[in-house]
Formats: sequence, structure tokens, C-alpha cells
Amino acid sequence: MNKIVVIGILTVLLTISAGVGAYVYFNTNSAETAKAPKPDDRPFIYVEVPPVVTNFNVKGKTRYLQITVSLQTRDITSSNTFKTNLPLIQSTLLSLMQSSRYQEITSIEGKTEFVDRIESHVLKLFKANKAPIELERAMLTGFVVQ
Repeated sequence: MNKIVVIGILTVLLTISAGVGAYVYFNTNSAETAKAPKPDDRPFIYVEVPPVVTNFNVKGKTRYLQITVSLQTRDITSSNTFKTNLPLIQSTLLSLMQSSRYQEITSIEGKTEFVDRIESHVLKLFKANKAPIELERAMLTGFVVQ
């Protein structure tokens, strides 16, 4: 009879500990899921930078390149900062274009790298601002080669 009592007590203890373990496991996972960051549901704001034109000397011929860039943000303060500083942004784009090689900037990979450079340079322009600048991404909305 003693064996049956000991086995019964062990069975009850194992069942309780398994239940407690399952409770802790499932509550910990749901707490982590609840702590997941909420997606940003603010609407996008687009600031279009006026066209920037530069020329390249390609094999003795002058080629013109005009780009138009839009900056995407969700922050009203950032969009106002971009709008207020459009000449500065245009100047930066012109410098970036002139420091690029024509063959690189007109390839698909080159355009992707160029957009990445635009994003990093725009963020650097406003790095010293009191309020941090939010820039989701920069987009080429116009690209004309002549």
C-alpha cells in the first residue's frame, strides 16, 4: 500500500509541475508577442526635391542627366525641415551627381547605390538638428538622360 501512495503522490506532483511549466511557457511567449513593436501607421509624407541637372563628358560628347528625387517620411517636422531646406538638398544632390561616373549612375545597380548615397547624405545634413530627422527612404521619381 505504501508503494501506491508514493506513486500517487509523485504522479500528482509531476502533473502539477507540468501544468506550472506549461503555464509559464505559454504566458512568457504571449508576453513577448505583446511586447512586439507596433507598426508605424502614420501616413507617408512625400517631399519632392525640384529637378537637378548636371552634365557629363562621355567619350567626347556632352551628356545631360536630370534627376528628380522624393523624400519619404512619416514625420511632419521632418517634412517641414526638408521643405525649408530644399536648396541645400538640391546642392547636395548636384555634388553627388558630379562626383559620380556616368556609366555607374546610369546602370540599375548604380542607381540603387546612388539612392543609398542620397539617403545617407540627407541624413548627415540634418544630423546636428535638435529633433532627429525621420527619413524612410529617398526615391528617384525622375531620371532623364540626354
